[in-house]
Amino acid sequence: MILAHGIPMSRNPGLDQAEGLRRMLTPVVTRRISFLSAIPPGQKNAILLNLAAALVQMGSDVHLLDASQSAQGISAKAQLQVCLSDVALQKAELALALHEQGQGIHLIKLSREPLNQLAEQPLALESLSKTLRELSPETGFCLVDTHLSNDNPFLLPELAEGDVVVLATVSADSIKAAYSQIKALHAQLGRRPYQVLMVGATPQQAKLIQQNMNQAANLYLAVPLTSLGSIPVDEYLLRAVQLGRSVIEAFPMAGASIAFRAIAGQLATKTLGVTTPTPALSSHSAKIGV
Repeated sequence: MILAHGIPMSRNPGLDQAEGLRRMLTPVVTRRISFLSAIPPGQKNAILLNLAAALVQMGSDVHLLDASQSAQGISAKAQLQVCLSDVALQKAELALALHEQGQGIHLIKLSREPLNQLAEQPLALESLSKTLRELSPETGFCLVDTHLSNDNPFLLPELAEGDVVVLATVSADSIKAAYSQIKALHAQLGRRPYQVLMVGATPQQAKLIQQNMNQAANLYLAVPLTSLGSIPVDEYLLRAVQLGRSVIEAFPMAGASIAFRAIAGQLATKTLGVTTPTPALSSHSAKIGV
């Protein structure tokens, strides 16, 4: 059955109508979101894959771009033979840089060599930027796996002008590492907002830590932080990884699935807002080194 304006109807008419309306009213644009990680690589990869699956479920196409220059990056297991820098140098066709990870999800590797080596080569960077724009989904998301200690993908304006999400856990070391990465990127990109996603935290823990991080960032860097909420500790998330599936698909009613859908909903509707500064830092949460 077909609705007005040519929007197909399936078994969930209410969802289809809402999705069709969103597509008609939303400008065609790719949102690039770089992820800085203060959590273990395997956990970070699982977060990116599950968030991609949640965005696909909401009707988006998703590219997972590995800009980490890490043996444990999001594309490591796929062992991609062609990367975007190969295409930019006209060594390979554009379509060969895409690796299908699942329905609506494609893996891409940015470059074999660190972009730091291209800092003094504006023509090479422009060629890579153009290739990245050409490969982007017409409407959807590009989630970027970033490792600042290995490389500086923010030399590309497409990433420097995109959103930045910092992944952290409730441990003091993780919180300090997350803040340090925000501080390092602030020194390069200047004053701009960042988003924080807490992993393995209850909503109460996430709220308290994010409030304290926001106050520190506002006080010392004049940088606002936005809360993306939290992913709870959930045995079903580990089970899904062992099954080689997303938790959304394998266990749709699990707590982690609900959290991923909520975060994807925030991203899809662009309702992210800067949190308001809070009073003095709480003595009950981990202190942030500045």
